[in-house]
Amino acid sequence: MVRLLHTSDVHIGHAVGTGTHRSVCVCPVLAVLAAADRAEVDVVVIAGDLFDHARLPVEVMEDVIGMLAAAPMPVAVLPGNHDVFDESSLWHRTSAEGIHLLDHPHGSVVTLLDGRLHLWGRAMEEHDRSYRPLAGAPARPPDGAYVVVGHGQHETTESHRSSPITPDDIEVTGADYVALGHIHVRRDVSVGDVAAWYSGAPLGMVASGTCNVVTIDGEVVVQTVEALAPAEGCAAVPASRS
Repeated sequence: MVRLLHTSDVHIGHAVGTGTHRSVCVCPVLAVLAAADRAEVDVVVIAGDLFDHARLPVEVMEDVIGMLAAAPMPVAVLPGNHDVFDESSLWHRTSAEGIHLLDHPHGSVVTLLDGRLHLWGRAMEEHDRSYRPLAGAPARPPDGAYVVVGHGQHETTESHRSSPITPDDIEVTGADYVALGHIHVRRDVSVGDVAAWYSGAPLGMVASGTCNVVTIDGEVVVQTVEALAPAEGCAAVPASRS
């Protein structure tokens, strides 16, 4: 059995803190980690847009990565359209040591939990129509659970949208679960035997803040959990660098 927490669109840098919050609010990360702890998951998967923009101070990025690295379970992160992995990416300004960054433009595999889980994701270099988030996903490994991570727009008909993800793209992965990001509401876009979901965003940038808890044990069970801001705010939480 593998149990993971799937979230996306954390958008650190979107909210400027006041009062009981830091100058750059990190409550979304605290909400995700608290949800992961409550659900007793084995792994956390962030399907894009951990950071909101490239103007973030390095110390904020280091603090957030430090929080994730200190989690009691592995954390895997895919760059999205707000934190793209191009030549000028904010990811080049700091170390991702302690987390598993899916940073290869053609896709990379991370094997976790002594081989019980294989994650594949393709880093976004440019958010346009030519980027296909799930293109190139390898065949499923012979053993262990297989989860594909993607950040883009689900569409069932041809459109002008960037980073498209079609039902065929999902089905051909053959994955146990496809963890998607970019749409800020929870949505089931499963196809055939492949479970595929958007998790919603922590703190509810559009709707109430949610994450998915996914249990893979022969079958795939997807449950929603709340991911809400800590009542005391984030100003009182010690920086992970200290």
